[in-house]
Amino acid sequence: MKRLTWKLGSKYKTPLGLTGIMVLLGMLFSYAMFQGGFVSWFLFYSMLPFVAYTITMVFYPLHKIEITRTLNKELMMAGEELVVTIELKRKTPFPLFYLIIHDEIPAPLYNEALHDGEEDQIHSRVLFFPLFKKRLVYLYRIKPVPRGIYELNSVSLRTGDVFGFVQKEIKVHLSDRVFIYPRYQEIEHLEMDKHLQNGVQKSGRNSMTDYTSSVSVRDYVQGDRLSWLHWKASARSNKLVTKVFEHQRNNDYVIVLDQSALSYKNNDLLFEKAVSFAASITHYSVQNGASLGLHSSGSRQRVPMNTGTDHEWRIFHELAGVQPRLQEPFYEWLRREFTEGRLESRTVVVISPLLDDVMMKTLEVVSARQANMIFFYMSPNDRLHPQELSYIHRLNNGLIPTTAIYGPHFNEALKAGANRASI
Repeated sequence: MKRLTWKLGSKYKTPLGLTGIMVLLGMLFSYAMFQGGFVSWFLFYSMLPFVAYTITMVFYPLHKIEITRTLNKELMMAGEELVVTIELKRKTPFPLFYLIIHDEIPAPLYNEALHDGEEDQIHSRVLFFPLFKKRLVYLYRIKPVPRGIYELNSVSLRTGDVFGFVQKEIKVHLSDRVFIYPRYQEIEHLEMDKHLQNGVQKSGRNSMTDYTSSVSVRDYVQGDRLSWLHWKASARSNKLVTKVFEHQRNNDYVIVLDQSALSYKNNDLLFEKAVSFAASITHYSVQNGASLGLHSSGSRQRVPMNTGTDHEWRIFHELAGVQPRLQEPFYEWLRREFTEGRLESRTVVVISPLLDDVMMKTLEVVSARQANMIFFYMSPNDRLHPQELSYIHRLNNGLIPTTAIYGPHFNEALKAGANRASI
């Protein structure tokens, strides 16, 4: 990677700095002139090389050092190893007493960085005593790499004279980007359609709602269209009721990942588990020929429905950058997306760690309108509590297929269902 820009700044480590060492030299000269003798002149001449070195250090072109950063990979999965190599080349063999090199990487990467062989290296920072060497190389490893999209922007160099009177520092701006995709688990079998709603049938590629055929009625909910009202049933029951239409379901899905900060409550491991499960569903669905899309709740980014390995990596690319930054409750965002029609006529796979009365009622309302919905509850515990079981049973009885994902292994949770849950 070429050096793009540089910023030079000279700092004086002590209050005296360059002026101080010149004053010190003047004092030694005055002492030698007035005192005379071998000792006074020996001190003066002994100090001259250090003064000359310090003055030369001020004008040393530190910015002309060529710096390159090399990465073993730019695309990888979470948990793999990233090897970063920093190489410095300088044209003049000017003696440098010390040189501190610091690759300024993002904090999540810096915390996982390990040195590889250099005694005076801490993470991505290293201290060299190069003297006349023209080439310096060091590397560090980051393992395991956390999921995310990271920018590696700059490398700083710091050096100075022997006594620390003068210290020079530059920051070289390099540009490297690393994409760390979420790690997925191989899912052996995933029955998306094991619980079908009454009147639901499999169809071709295009999923849709048949508004000409109603299968039942329900109480009116604010936001329902007037054309959905069942006037005869409303007159008989003396209240407004709405038609429930026949839905068609297929093997095409839209993944909706909960990215609300309120849902995860600063539990980063739980969010990473949810992202990994979304990646696992993506991999399984693409391998089985299904068409898949991603509807992000944390931004306006949408991955449209498609198939194939390239599309799988496109979804992984989006999942690499997701964070729990949605500031409103997830159930409010979900209700608005359905009300405004952005998730209408699709089979929606909701992945969320939120399971309470409000969330359950929201799922029931949007499912009763026009939605084919499947809910995966990301449990923060290894086993389910009685209240969680009660919610899950109610959703399943309400014809919203719900599966709890608890523990570290998705296959076991999908196979066991509620059989291993404690009551």
